[in-house]
Amino acid sequence: MQKRDADKTIIADRRWSWLLRPGAWFWLALALGAAIRFYLVVFTEGTYDVGIWQEHAAGVHKLGLIGYYHFNQDMNHPPFIAVAAAFAGQLANFTGIPFRILLRAPFALLDAGTTLLLLGLWWHKPWRFAVAACYWLNPLSLIFSAYHGNTDSAVAFSVLLCVWLLSREKTIAAGTALGAGFWIKLPGELAIPALVFFIPGWRKRLIFLFATGMTALLTYVPALIQDAGIIHANVFGYRGQRLQTTADMPVWGLRVLISSFLPAPDEWPASGIRLANFVLHHSWLIAVLLLLLLAWLRRSCRSASEVCATIAASYTIIYGFTDNWAFQYFAWSVPFWFFVRPPFLIPATILAGGYIYSLYWFLCGNPWLSGKWDFIGHPAWPEMVMVFRNLAMLFFFVSAWVFLISALREQIVTRFRPPNAGSPGNLASANEGN
Repeated sequence: MQKRDADKTIIADRRWSWLLRPGAWFWLALALGAAIRFYLVVFTEGTYDVGIWQEHAAGVHKLGLIGYYHFNQDMNHPPFIAVAAAFAGQLANFTGIPFRILLRAPFALLDAGTTLLLLGLWWHKPWRFAVAACYWLNPLSLIFSAYHGNTDSAVAFSVLLCVWLLSREKTIAAGTALGAGFWIKLPGELAIPALVFFIPGWRKRLIFLFATGMTALLTYVPALIQDAGIIHANVFGYRGQRLQTTADMPVWGLRVLISSFLPAPDEWPASGIRLANFVLHHSWLIAVLLLLLLAWLRRSCRSASEVCATIAASYTIIYGFTDNWAFQYFAWSVPFWFFVRPPFLIPATILAGGYIYSLYWFLCGNPWLSGKWDFIGHPAWPEMVMVFRNLAMLFFFVSAWVFLISALREQIVTRFRPPNAGSPGNLASANEGN
C-alpha cells in the first residue's frame, strides 16, 4: 500500500513537473500578461479615476500644489505624485500621447517588478514560476495595474520590496523602499506593524522606522512648510469614503452584509441598531485596532513568508471590517495572498476577481473593457455581480475572523506547549525557508 501511494505521488509529480521549470508555458504566460496590459493601457479608457487624475494634473499645474489642495478638498494624494501627475499632463499636451496612457503605463511596468519580487521571495521553492505566472495573469493585478487608472499598485510593490530587502538584512534600504512608497500612496503604512515585528531587535527596528520616516518626509517637507494644515486635512486625514451607487446601494463593506444576510433593520431591537450604527461609524478605527492585535499575536512569525502572510491577513481585516472602501484597494494585497494557504488564496482570487471583472464588464458593456466605464449610469447591478459582491464581502469578513482566531489560538498553544514540542501551524504556505 505504501509503495502504491509513493508511485501515485511520483506520477502526480511528473504530471505537474512542467510547472516547476520556466519552460515555454512560463514565457507564454509572461507574454500574454504583457500583451493584455499593453492592450488595457493603450486601447481602453479606464475608470472615472483617469478623468479625476487628469483634473488633478491640470489643477496642480494651474493653481500650484498648495492652491489646488485648497481648491479641491477631494485631492487626497501625496505631494510627489500630485506634481508627477501635473508633469504627465503637460507631457501629454506636448507629445500628443493621451494622458490615460501616461498615467497607467508606469504602474503596469511596476507590476512587472512586483512579479519579479514574488519570484525572488519564492526563489528556493519549486513552485516559484507558477506563483509568478499566476500573479502576472491574475485579473485583479491586470485590471488595477493597467486599466483602472490609479496608483494603488505601488502599495504592493513598495511593501513587497521592503520585505525582500529585510529578508536580506538590508534594514536601511528596506525603510527607504517603504518610505518612497508613501510618496505615491499611504496605505503601505498598514503593513508597518507586521514589518516591525519581522525585524529582530529594537535597535534595527528603530533604524528601519527612522529610514522610513526620513525618506517619506523628503517629498512632504516643502508642502508641509508651506501649509501643514491642508496637507494634514487632505492627505493624512483621508480615511476613504463610503462608495455607493446612485440608487444608494453600497458596493462593499459591512452595509453589504447587513443588507444581504440579515433581517431588515426595522425588525431589530433598538440596542442592535445602536450597536450597528456605532460599528459602521467607527469601522475604520475598529479595523486598525484589530490589525494591530493580529500583528502582535503573530509577532514571533519572522520568516519572510510568514510576515507576508501576516500582511495579507492585515489587509483582509481592513477589507472585512471597514465601510470606507474603493474597488482598487484590492491592489494593496493581491501579491501577499500567495503566502497564505490555498483555502484562502483560491476563493479570494475567484470571488474578488469575479466581482471586479464582472462589474467592470457590466459597467463597460463588454468583456474587453473597451468604451466608457459608466458607474453613475448603472445604479442597479445584475444578479451575477451582486452574488460575487455578497460572497466576496462575506468571505473577507469571515476570513478576517479566522485569521484573528487562528493567531490567538497559536499564541495559546505556544504558551502552554511543552518546551520541546513542535510549533503549531500558521497562515503561511509551506515555504518557510525565506
